[in-house]
Amino acid sequence: MRKGTCWVIVDTETDGLCAPIHVVELAAQLMQGWEPVGAPFRMFLNHEVPIPWEAQAVHGYTQQYLRKHGGDPRTVHAAFREYARDYPIVAHNLTYDWDRCLQPEWTRLGLPEIGRRGFCTMTLSRRVISEIRSFRLEMLKDRFRLSENRSHEALSDVLTVVELFQKVYRPRLEPAGIDTFEAVAAFSKRTPIAKCVELVRQGQGI
Repeated sequence: MRKGTCWVIVDTETDGLCAPIHVVELAAQLMQGWEPVGAPFRMFLNHEVPIPWEAQAVHGYTQQYLRKHGGDPRTVHAAFREYARDYPIVAHNLTYDWDRCLQPEWTRLGLPEIGRRGFCTMTLSRRVISEIRSFRLEMLKDRFRLSENRSHEALSDVLTVVELFQKVYRPRLEPAGIDTFEAVAAFSKRTPIAKCVELVRQGQGI
């Protein structure tokens, strides 16, 4: 990707899957082209809502932990706005993080949208990776021996996606001529998927 193109990888941990969904951890990494820039963003949020045990079993954050370490949600999102600016937001499950978590939360808090909708790296994986059939982040991390950090912590998952771009996506997309943010975003939605996979394989000389 062109070096000057800025965009942001985002991940959230939440209090569950049923609306209203409250974000309890928000993490992000600013990218410029293919490379991370500066320190990542990570903050916890205290909405003063109970955290169901099912959610605690996933990420380990209790209501007591969030009362101690979490900030006021509006303050956290204001800090995230300074970090993400108006850059495109990319996530491994964008439909969940953007559509079901962040946008509804901003509306609920009376906040304007932060950044703008980018693309989903899970749908990108389907078009780039042919070796496996599950594209969950944990499966990709195991298959490509990426970060050993604990899964289902927002910051750890963001850093795993950064590694995916550096070690998997970039080496496969650039030889196929998919080397700008706009091209990668368009490719993540291109159909049919089988032709996308074949294009990447041809770029690798397979």
